[in-house]
Amino acid sequence: MNICMVLEFFVPHYNGGGEHRYHEIAKRLVSRGHNVDLLTMKVPGVPEYENVDGINVHHIGPTIETAPNRSMLDFLRYFISVSHWLLKHQYDIVDAQAYSPLLSSSIMSRITKKPLIGTIHDTSSSSKDQWIQSSHTASRMEKFLVNLKFDRIITVSHATKNSLINDFGVNGDNIEIIYNGVDIHKYDSVKADNAVQNQIIFVGRLAPHKHVDHLITILDNLRKDMPSVKLLIVGKGEEKENIVQMVSDYNLSEHVTFKQDLSDEDLIKEIKKSEILVLPSTREGFGMVLAEANCCYKPVIAYASGGTVEVIENGYNGFLVESENVNEFQEKIIELLENKELQKQLGFNGRKKVENDFDWEKIVDEYLEIVNCVINQ
Repeated sequence: MNICMVLEFFVPHYNGGGEHRYHEIAKRLVSRGHNVDLLTMKVPGVPEYENVDGINVHHIGPTIETAPNRSMLDFLRYFISVSHWLLKHQYDIVDAQAYSPLLSSSIMSRITKKPLIGTIHDTSSSSKDQWIQSSHTASRMEKFLVNLKFDRIITVSHATKNSLINDFGVNGDNIEIIYNGVDIHKYDSVKADNAVQNQIIFVGRLAPHKHVDHLITILDNLRKDMPSVKLLIVGKGEEKENIVQMVSDYNLSEHVTFKQDLSDEDLIKEIKKSEILVLPSTREGFGMVLAEANCCYKPVIAYASGGTVEVIENGYNGFLVESENVNEFQEKIIELLENKELQKQLGFNGRKKVENDFDWEKIVDEYLEIVNCVINQ
């Protein structure tokens, strides 16, 4: 099978959840004998063609200096480049990731009569922190893009599917759910030092909707009765300067450590060395890092937002907290830090859930089933 995947950024140059999802699925498709071409924007100093784990990665269109920041001209250039590419190359199916790749892929699908899957990881809400760049334009375009003509839409959670149906009027019969997954073998192959006592870890983009500022407030409260508590923040983004300043203002530099651009192996080590992973985000299509922490036998705490409710079974593999309820989030952190046996039990339960629900090999089986169904139609 000849498959084309279209997304703005890709690993290792940008390590978002959607990018990792495409990488994990695509490399397994290649290992099963399929050809995968992946179209993505250009990166400074990177050749226009790369082979990443057997995936043919073609960098086309504009060069993006600081991902994910791009201009309207960048979007236009990418639209033209993707359209031109899809007209010149033959594929059995195209899979385009939301949002900007959807338009060019949809138009070219209708012209070339080739089937198209639209992959939509999450949707926005009315909260002011849900869109970071070009928020008003993005909100209007989202309503248009998710209702383009697709042979099938794939999304990563029931929460996103329900939002597409109820908030955007998308036909639910055309939506399939395929969860994100974890490379269990890779995680098990990484060995880490002993856990750092009372260390909690956040992994993700430092954007307003991730609410890392809530963690700083919580840490300021915790250190009075728990002076050994530590917070490791792994990630970068537009909020980093504000978070660093907040740490300084609260005199928390001895309790907070920042890291970014870690290799997969180093990130796994940091998760394994921590006691709890926390995700105080108010917008998550899935929350892949929650499953990754569970794979490492670590309990997790998150706001009950979007897909996090499908990764966490409250009280089983972690805790779900009402969105933006900082006090309750703090209480759950204290409960886990003070009860090591509970930590161990929730982490063990989380590992079982990953093995049952979030194994990439099972997910690729589901993906191929949908692809073959679309092609045969």
